[in-house]
Amino acid sequence: MAIGAPDDACLLNYTKYPYEPPGECISRKVVVREWDSITTNSCCRNALNAFSQALALQALQNDYIFLHEKQWLHCQFPVPPQDSIDINACGFHHLNRDSSVCSSLSLSSFRTTYVGEYSSVLEKCSNFDSLTFNDSCLSCTYHIEEMREYLMGQLHLKDNATERDICGVAVVIAVSANKIENETWVDNYYRCLPALDKGDPFYFKIKYSTLKIIIWIIIPTFVLILTLVVGKHVVKEHMKKKKKKNAKFLEGKRSRTWSGLYRFSKAEIESAINFNTRKVCLGSGSAGRVFKGILPSGQIVAIKHIFKDNTSDRFTREVEGWSRIRHPNLVCLFGCCEEDGDQYLVYEYCSYGNLAQHLQRSDSFLSWDIRVKIMRDCALALRFLHSYPDGCIVHRDIKLTNILLTEDMDPKLSDFGLAKMLGMDETRVFTDAKGSIGYMDPEYMTNGKLTSASDVYGFGIITLQILSGKQVFELDRDARDNLTRTAKEVQMQKRPLSDFEDPRMEGNYNAADFESILYIAVLCVANSSKGRPTINVVFEEMDKVWRNTEANMVGT
Repeated sequence: MAIGAPDDACLLNYTKYPYEPPGECISRKVVVREWDSITTNSCCRNALNAFSQALALQALQNDYIFLHEKQWLHCQFPVPPQDSIDINACGFHHLNRDSSVCSSLSLSSFRTTYVGEYSSVLEKCSNFDSLTFNDSCLSCTYHIEEMREYLMGQLHLKDNATERDICGVAVVIAVSANKIENETWVDNYYRCLPALDKGDPFYFKIKYSTLKIIIWIIIPTFVLILTLVVGKHVVKEHMKKKKKKNAKFLEGKRSRTWSGLYRFSKAEIESAINFNTRKVCLGSGSAGRVFKGILPSGQIVAIKHIFKDNTSDRFTREVEGWSRIRHPNLVCLFGCCEEDGDQYLVYEYCSYGNLAQHLQRSDSFLSWDIRVKIMRDCALALRFLHSYPDGCIVHRDIKLTNILLTEDMDPKLSDFGLAKMLGMDETRVFTDAKGSIGYMDPEYMTNGKLTSASDVYGFGIITLQILSGKQVFELDRDARDNLTRTAKEVQMQKRPLSDFEDPRMEGNYNAADFESILYIAVLCVANSSKGRPTINVVFEEMDKVWRNTEANMVGT
């Protein structure tokens, strides 16, 4: 928000927390109710996040949670990068200070008049690392609901549905404003908020107070009854049906484990893939083939059909490990299907293909600022994985073709079929080292010891490829060794910088920033993991270069 902005200017700033589209959307027919407060359409998923984050930022300066109606009207322009998204289209027009009693609330009123309840919800939403994420999230959202009901009672608005909705949004924004400068916390907080949703197939919400009753009373009783029934059925059933019964049991187990995902039927999958009378294949790998698909809502998705002869159990690993993990720079897994021996995974669609394709295109090239942004965002995604609350997640297959690009050239890491979760400082030994040969950590290949440093090595290789534009495809050991050797010689000033730059950039880059990135990349590809920086250090360096690049862009 600009201080002293003109009267007709929008006072909201979307720069710090830009709107992240949930995927391409060409239909507004599917209605969703976000945070159990705002009824909108499926095309507007995540839009409420962006608006509320911008409102939280302005509340820190202006105190009031919402803008006046006239100020709100000045913000009714399309939100980039999705021109179809704006306040009116999403049904957010009533979220202004003049629309209701709850809309007139301010941060100072939360901090003084309602300080007891406000302090309680801040405490419950302050740390998503102290427990498992699910438990922390349940506690946070339960207290958000309690705070909303408390406000309704204090303001004598109990039977007013509109006030209830706006009070709910006001509480979310007030909590957000308390830590809006902490990007890691904001990411976790907004990853948790969909637990408030009602009627959403992707989330299942249980009140925190009810959870203890379920754990201590209902579940043991249910398990006992189920055990007796199943045991009696097994005894009576003929031996030839054992395999079928076991399959059903496993399916039930998977349904509980994968409850965060939408379970598509095979008919739904086939309908989505055959949207245009013919299948559109986006790519193929060792695990399966990926097709473009369109869901009934109109949302475009990528659907991976796992090969039936695949023996790596990639489907189970990816679904179990990835069903609840969300980050703007990770490809989102929407759902899955396992039926009649066929396995499908349904992902967010990235319309601009993978990074390797763009580095090799003859008709265009990636500018320096885009390359820096891609490297910075990929480091951010890896930092998120390596510091995940439930344990360090090692991707194990960092390479150019696993970095997908949106139409705005935002990168998203994909393909988590080889990912492993370790303890934060754990080293695990595998007898079968897996990954793409040119990007694999030499130490991991030699002794099978997997740590987060293995991902750092792969990141170093892709960074060298992005800087040089060389060895993009068919990166075997010899090509990798040649790439890293050249990089080290340039970094040690044994060779000129021009020997490593992508000639298609024609010198249009900041030489000091280029050298800074080259330096950190050379450290990343050290043969020993002890000589490599952590991903936190890597991200900090990449972020410095990106901020400098942004400043140079503004100055030109």
